[in-house]
Amino acid sequence: MANELFGWIWVFAALVLGLVMGLKFQREDWLGGYGSFPRRMVRLAHVALAALGMLNILFAQGAASLRLDASLLRAASISFIAAAVLMPAACLWLAARRRYFGVFALPIACLAAGLILTIGGLLR
Repeated sequence: MANELFGWIWVFAALVLGLVMGLKFQREDWLGGYGSFPRRMVRLAHVALAALGMLNILFAQGAASLRLDASLLRAASISFIAAAVLMPAACLWLAARRRYFGVFALPIACLAAGLILTIGGLLR
């Protein structure tokens, strides 16, 4: 399943983004200062990379115990990967643009779909 490899790559991406942030965080004015909206959104993107990468790893390791048809299992897999790609992208988009907050609807919908399918597969 692609989710495990993808998850580890995403955790590594979080490490790289954290390194970039770490090289600049000592500058008080970086992205408008510590409490600024852009800086908070970049930090949220960093957390999303790590957390959703780990969620993909967990899903891959537990997928064998889910009682789902192959098509539903694939849909859950794709949903988790899509959420992991779209959530940090939405955060970075908002950090740069600070408008169109509705962009969060798509990663949240993907994450919800993956979670609902996974929970359903565990309850069957």
